[in-house]
Amino acid sequence: MRCAFLLGIIAVPGLAQPPCESLTKLSLPNTTVTLAVSVAAGPFSLPAGRAGAAPANVPAFCRVAATIAPDIKFELWLPANWNRKFMAVGNGGLAGTIRYESMLDPLRRGYATSNTDTGHTADNDGHWAQGNMQRVFDYAFRAVHAMTQADKAIIRAYYGSGPEHSYFNGCSRGGQEALTEAQRFPDDFDGIIAGDPANNLTGLFIGGHLWITQLMQGDGYIPASKTQIIGDAVYKACDALDGIKDGILNDPRRCHFDPGTLACKTGDAPDCLTPAQVESVRKIYEGARTAEGDAIFPGILPGGEAGPGGWSTWITGSNRDGGAHTNLGMPFLRYIAFEDPNWDPRTFRWNRENGFDSDVDFLEKKLGPIFNNMNPDLTAFRAHGGKLIHYHGWADADISPLNSINYYESVVHANHSLADTKSFYRLFMVPGMYHCNGGPGPNTFDTVKALEDWVERGAAPDKIVASHITNGKADRSRPLCPYPQEAKWKGSGSPDQAENFACALP
Repeated sequence: MRCAFLLGIIAVPGLAQPPCESLTKLSLPNTTVTLAVSVAAGPFSLPAGRAGAAPANVPAFCRVAATIAPDIKFELWLPANWNRKFMAVGNGGLAGTIRYESMLDPLRRGYATSNTDTGHTADNDGHWAQGNMQRVFDYAFRAVHAMTQADKAIIRAYYGSGPEHSYFNGCSRGGQEALTEAQRFPDDFDGIIAGDPANNLTGLFIGGHLWITQLMQGDGYIPASKTQIIGDAVYKACDALDGIKDGILNDPRRCHFDPGTLACKTGDAPDCLTPAQVESVRKIYEGARTAEGDAIFPGILPGGEAGPGGWSTWITGSNRDGGAHTNLGMPFLRYIAFEDPNWDPRTFRWNRENGFDSDVDFLEKKLGPIFNNMNPDLTAFRAHGGKLIHYHGWADADISPLNSINYYESVVHANHSLADTKSFYRLFMVPGMYHCNGGPGPNTFDTVKALEDWVERGAAPDKIVASHITNGKADRSRPLCPYPQEAKWKGSGSPDQAENFACALP
């Protein structure tokens, strides 16, 4: 049957597009549409307690809310001027809310776009998981896949045709969801963007969050006021290693900064570190290991200590609470891992004793198969033409960038060559970027356009130009290069302009 295209909307001759509101009558397996309402172009107040936030400017769209049994809530926004594509967006942390703000950009690009709460309502704790393995499974891997299936059925019912291309875009927890889809549900999406992914979730919560939370107790606590002196010392020691002194570390693995250089001569002072604080910094960089020497999770790399979004956000906190890690790793361990609301983090058994497994072994066996997405075999995703863009900030103080490099290199090994892997999967490391955004380096870039060009036009991204924005204006640009390449200054011209850099092997 021939289709006519009017205003970007698929119209089938003889069949009028149903009104938005009629979608509440749509019958789908295990899915109930609870809301379908037309939203006019113009200012739109984001739902779900965003009181006080300025309304967002949106194109006209049909807003659909639905629930998948038992309790996965999601929204799908269907633009009047549809580009005939679909983009799901990812969550953060322990999820539990629909991320409306993440749906705005794809909606403005013309995408039908969707997000889910992953089957529970967020709060300041993790008691939603206590004794409810269905919610745990939905949060771990089922929700995004189930939402995607329902989304595509609603799109077909509304527009008269399914999407020509389907994409997923997420960072942090959303990056973990991205790699979950590529590995477990490879047919859901044609293209996937995975940013700073928490795909080794048990390793992160044990060897990242719990490790650092324990370091921040007692004398080893580092007040947020000292993160600046640590950051200044790191850049003094390592900034020029990449050939330019520009406040960015191209590859912080080259930086072998010794925090002992900041040791106080006596006592404690605002401009130095006590012996216990020096040891905490060393252990943060080294990462968690068992007594047997087995790595649990890679350490945080130098370069993300100072400034908003750095250590003061993720590691030190405003007091001895381990920063934001207490709001992520501790509820996960308390309610999902040990299923005990009174569990004390100080009782965690890091090492094997008297022939018994450590708690590390116990949790890897219990939760690794549910939460971890480390499988390097992406054959099925690749087989249907899937393309994967993966990025990670080198200065991420939450999820070690080494985690992304380790996973990418495992895929290269599984495919027996870098060239073969790059034909469908590329990793872009972002110098000077904190967790998903922010930091001194260029950290604003368009992975969606790069993915569209790759999937729809066969133009693989040999570089992605990133900008640093200050007060709404770009004051620095730099190319991001497919790993293991990095951006090298050509030796002339401003180091703040991307055209003066070339991608090359280090």
